[in-house]
Amino acid sequence: MKETDSFPAPVTVESLASAVARLADEIYLSLATIGTALTTLWDGLTEKLVSAPRSTDLAPLRETIVGELERRGNLFDGAGVVLADGLLVDQPRHLEWWLLDVQRGPRRLMLELNPQSEYFYDYTGMDWFVIPRDQGKRWVDGPHRDYACTNRCVCTFAIPVTTTSGAFLGIAGADVSAASIEEVLLPRFQVFGQRLVLVNSEGCVIMGTDSEFTTGSKMSRTDRSAAAVPIEAMPWLLQPLGSMGSH
Repeated sequence: MKETDSFPAPVTVESLASAVARLADEIYLSLATIGTALTTLWDGLTEKLVSAPRSTDLAPLRETIVGELERRGNLFDGAGVVLADGLLVDQPRHLEWWLLDVQRGPRRLMLELNPQSEYFYDYTGMDWFVIPRDQGKRWVDGPHRDYACTNRCVCTFAIPVTTTSGAFLGIAGADVSAASIEEVLLPRFQVFGQRLVLVNSEGCVIMGTDSEFTTGSKMSRTDRSAAAVPIEAMPWLLQPLGSMGSH
């Protein structure tokens, strides 16, 4: 999806909601590619190994993950896979998560996964991991401040990954900054004659055309209306707020 794409005419809240859904579908397409690579690798490893795989056995995933980072350009802050508890013989928890550094190229994210540490990063309790694991569906969490990686306001997209036989392996995910989402969608939103805000199910603002509602701020229930349009297969809503000149 590019800014040069022609806009449907007339522009409606529904057509803009479809544009948001198409952007999300592109993101999930990359995650499906990464998830398939994990399933294929894992199935192959467990067929030939006597014991459970080791963290180093996941090294071949780097090529696929970095390939999707390069393919998506500035859209992804980072991407990779996050494994379920106890799958590896050498580490109880593991992330194969990569970032693209402009100066140094790809680098793997290293987090503290030791429960005894005060800096322990317990991903098993986070919605972007829990919901795909427990409900078997794709999810997007945020916007939230990504203190572990970029310190930017991001939305974490995730899908469940299983073995061919259906056993849960973990999630394939990507951090997408709110600024990158805005870069794609704002030109479309500005064509519309009304102020718009894209929010999650809790009323937290992802982006919009009204400076009163900044990314990460919370819309009150009185600001929301029945005219809000849900985004297909996502916990997001597109909320019209009235004409550009009115408040």
